[in-house]
Amino acid sequence: MTYNLGVDVGGTFTDVIVFDEDTHELTIDKVLSTPANPSEGVLKGVNEATEKAGASVADLELLFHGTTVVTNMLLEETGARVGLITTTGHEDILHLARAWTPGPLYGWMDMEKPDPLADLVDTRGVSGTVSSPEGEVTEPLDEAEVREAVRELRDSGVESLTVALLNAYLNPVQEERVREIVAEEAPDLPVSISSEIVPEYGEYERTLTTVINDYARPAVINYLDDLDDSLEEAGSTTAMNVVRSDGGLMSSEAAKERPVELALSGPSGGVVGAATIAEKKGVPDVLTLDMGGTSTDVSLVEDGKPETTRQTKVGYREFKSRSVDVNTVGAGGGSVARVQLSGSLQVGPESSGADPGPACYGQGGEEPTVTDANVVLGRIPSQVQLGGKMDLDRDAARDAIATIAEERGTSVEEAAQAILDIVNENMHGALRVVSVEQGYDPRDFGLVAFGGAGPMHANALADVMDTYPLVIPPGPGVMSAFGFLTSDVQNEFSETYLETDLDVDGDDVHEELLTLREDAETWLDSEGVDESDHAFEYYADCRYYRQDIQMSIPVDIDALRTETGLDEIKDDFEARHDQRFGFSLDAPLEIANLRVIGKGVIEGVTIEEYDLGGTDPSAARVGTDEVYFDGAYRETPVYDRTELRPGNEIAGPAIVVEDDSTVVVQPNHTATIDRYANIEINRGDDQ
Repeated sequence: MTYNLGVDVGGTFTDVIVFDEDTHELTIDKVLSTPANPSEGVLKGVNEATEKAGASVADLELLFHGTTVVTNMLLEETGARVGLITTTGHEDILHLARAWTPGPLYGWMDMEKPDPLADLVDTRGVSGTVSSPEGEVTEPLDEAEVREAVRELRDSGVESLTVALLNAYLNPVQEERVREIVAEEAPDLPVSISSEIVPEYGEYERTLTTVINDYARPAVINYLDDLDDSLEEAGSTTAMNVVRSDGGLMSSEAAKERPVELALSGPSGGVVGAATIAEKKGVPDVLTLDMGGTSTDVSLVEDGKPETTRQTKVGYREFKSRSVDVNTVGAGGGSVARVQLSGSLQVGPESSGADPGPACYGQGGEEPTVTDANVVLGRIPSQVQLGGKMDLDRDAARDAIATIAEERGTSVEEAAQAILDIVNENMHGALRVVSVEQGYDPRDFGLVAFGGAGPMHANALADVMDTYPLVIPPGPGVMSAFGFLTSDVQNEFSETYLETDLDVDGDDVHEELLTLREDAETWLDSEGVDESDHAFEYYADCRYYRQDIQMSIPVDIDALRTETGLDEIKDDFEARHDQRFGFSLDAPLEIANLRVIGKGVIEGVTIEEYDLGGTDPSAARVGTDEVYFDGAYRETPVYDRTELRPGNEIAGPAIVVEDDSTVVVQPNHTATIDRYANIEINRGDDQ
């Protein structure tokens, strides 16, 4: 028997899911993460999950891993000491940066500008010039200066090295020569060149992205080496694949070269998994809601494909790396509620975290949180244990919410309901950012909810947004790990083009895209992907001439060779521009960049389809509980999700419980178990 495994390292838990290729059975497990050495938690989770599935590590055929190592490194600023070699006169580029205002109006007044990740003391300028836009070498590289710079940086103790020369995206020859010199003078020093990491115009973004790559490289190299060695010692014979920010996969060797591509590794998996499930159901357009203990990630999926962006943001730093377009807000189960001086109630973004956690955890927490409010209102029934293991302290939860009730002069139940209303409104705002503010009508979309807390709040949000059907997949608490199993080996190859539709035709663009596809094919071969599994997607970053707002437009490469090839691209661009901004211009189309996504298709998991049975869910009913809805407690049936069968229908109000999450079905709604074991919730006929 053979198995595929996905493992997702989170701040509190490491989630593991095992897929049996023969029986199509999924086995889920959670272990505590080990922040000091994440590989320890990963190995423990892999061993426990495979044993739980009746297998061993040696039985694994595919192993997919998502990690927060790069994310945490950037947020906590614990990366390597990076040396930077740039063109003479451009040593201050990371300090010049871009002008922007964080947060609301005047947010900059409270901002402490972060220091560049490559200090000026570790920056060296070298002579040598490549012209723009021709890409000609107009001043030769001063190799003696380069050697001296490399020696100085090596001897000063830098741990990695970035090479980012002016206009290198047009001609990488000088950067490539610098890398050769580094290999001669400091062979043990990891080095990245900007023309490979970001072969596009934008000197600051190209430099910053490459510096971030080297900021993370030493730690990522050590982490993945340790994990590979530990898995091999445990009996694994399969090569590990690491999940990228765009939801694709790459080998651990490729990840060591380009760790900047891992910045949003974890959240991307959940979106990809949700998109796969929704498309299988025949609902290809959905919003996704991933609510955990600290924050909520939301995204939009159109025609079965998650929206992606080229501008990845972690903390204050925004850099060029392809990622799933995720909007994050500080709204989670641990979000703390406080009464402001004005008397208004605020929920989040502060969180109680995992230690001490919400008051109901019984670990010493006293501040009122969203989870405590759910406990008070019965949304987490009395028979539920957190993660199937931890008893909840319901008296402590009520005492915590009572502090809010006293300050506001309301009942405890009214205070708890107010907390839920506000956190739901925070998530509603996040969902509007990825839908309404991008020109989409949320009523045209369904909603897929997951994460430990998402299914408790999703029905209320679906009502506000009118996004139906609401889909709760099996194992919602480990959806990111499941998403890893649905991912493909993937990488992006791009180049700056900067041509208008007045100056080039479809054949010219076709030729450039084929050149990029050759690079993609070479990379897929290096990743061990069989040629028969190769697939390619083509994009053009388009804008109006002399404008800077770009949109990535899918390209039908075969249509480019027809007379209307470029016209189709422009029509698509103008339609999307009008949808998002409400207008179009009478101006030439400019193609700023061309991109090819090379994919190696992997069948990591099969979504099982079941025959529909009877509608009666009574066999799964485990009791009733008093649950607060619409201003009053109502006797509400509670169901065990593991005992529900496809075809069962549940009339709301109802609570459905499982080890990793709890589903709330509101009054006047109906929940149905579909043929893929999802819970599908829709409004009743009278709504």
